[in-house]
Amino acid sequence: MAAYIPEDRAIAFRSFAEHIAVKAGLITLEYYRGEFTTELKADNSPVTVADRAAETFLRNEISTRFPDHGIIGEEFGETAGAVAEESQEEKYTWVLDPIDGTKSFIHGIPLYTVLVALLLNQEPILGVIHNPALGETVSAVRGHGCLFNGELCQVSSCERIEDARLQLTDPADFFRREPKLATQLFEKVGFLRTWGDAYGYMLVATGRAEIMIDPVLSVWDVAALAPIIEEAGGTFSDIEGRCTGLGTSAVAAPAALHQAVMALR
Repeated sequence: MAAYIPEDRAIAFRSFAEHIAVKAGLITLEYYRGEFTTELKADNSPVTVADRAAETFLRNEISTRFPDHGIIGEEFGETAGAVAEESQEEKYTWVLDPIDGTKSFIHGIPLYTVLVALLLNQEPILGVIHNPALGETVSAVRGHGCLFNGELCQVSSCERIEDARLQLTDPADFFRREPKLATQLFEKVGFLRTWGDAYGYMLVATGRAEIMIDPVLSVWDVAALAPIIEEAGGTFSDIEGRCTGLGTSAVAAPAALHQAVMALR
């Protein structure tokens, strides 16, 4: 059974998470479309001063407000909370991606996002996706709905894959990793768009797209997504169809379309 937290705590966590995501987004906007140096990390993914500055801010805010909570971030790794794990019945861990879609950010494309997630005993219970350049925020807490800029939102009512709008981050990589599924989807869907990253999941949660797929994800990419998609009424799984919130791939869609996508594998 999915973890549930009381309404008062849910409101407090959501408000805090939205606040720090927006503030971190403002930090990224100080560098957006400006001049900065891009470095390559060991895995060949890019990182900028904006990534590091935003994550530093997020970490400082969390450690000040919740010193007993752990933190996992893309740029600075894992930090344990101040209270020993064995003494905690409820272990909270924040998972951060200060800029999801760094390549979009570097090239001045306004589809990058700030991701903030909260795990309770290793299960995602809260997710925030904030797009600084467009001023859009979607957030969800398990059992307490999904909000888009403060208003309840839900996935599309579309049920036919021929009418569905498919979002991807990198179609070429998707085809290399999942050639059968990619070929079937490319032939069947209503239309395909890219530059997805986490913004694609925001589009699904708000009914502006129907399907978003990523064949490879890290924990900081995925942790925020399941609460958002599921609280918006959709289905979220890894690409094998396992309904896990911390998988290494993702498929998000309304229930009928999710079943249709899985049937194509």
